[in-house]
Amino acid sequence: MEITELHAYKGNTWLLRMDGSEPPYFLHVSVVQKFHLQEGMRLPESAWEQVQTAELSRKAFQHACYLLDRRDYSYQEMYRKLEPKYPAAVCYAVTDRLAARGLINDRRYAEQLARHYVAGKHFGLRRARQEMYRHGLLEAQIQEALEPYTEQMAEQLQALICRKYAGYFADPQDRRTVERGKAALVRQGYDFSEINAAVAWFLAQEEEESEPGAC
Repeated sequence: MEITELHAYKGNTWLLRMDGSEPPYFLHVSVVQKFHLQEGMRLPESAWEQVQTAELSRKAFQHACYLLDRRDYSYQEMYRKLEPKYPAAVCYAVTDRLAARGLINDRRYAEQLARHYVAGKHFGLRRARQEMYRHGLLEAQIQEALEPYTEQMAEQLQALICRKYAGYFADPQDRRTVERGKAALVRQGYDFSEINAAVAWFLAQEEEESEPGAC
């Protein structure tokens, strides 16, 4: 294979034709320089594949950095984001490069998501775990990140009922409304045992006239 045309095109992009091929290829100047490409140069198929892989890797890395400017990603999540556009080998290489540079850090990301879902959105541990799985984190990473919140879940659920769900439990005889409130808390990620205990606490506070405004 022979490079029959090679010249600057726009900005840092160069136009290249192999054996007069149509359409032309477009390479970043850094790739042209890395492989010392020039007109008249003959390349074996394996060398040309390396050039194309380098260009794809550059584009994939640039795209990944653009994504990371908007929010963090886990290793698996970034791989899944790149996979539709780039070969698997390129996706792995780019994701490894990001991790090596600290641009992707699953432990840091797990801590960030745990804080967001538990402290921010007031999800129960079950819902928080589901959301974190969805972001491509591993069980050990999720468990470690959620561990600091386990002791505060009962207090958090009590506060959530007082602040947002008190209306569901104001009349314990209205079983239909009570069950609707419990179902809403299940969707927030709390277990029935946690919910029942928190509702019992809420009703006890309501009955204690000596402690008005417990919520």
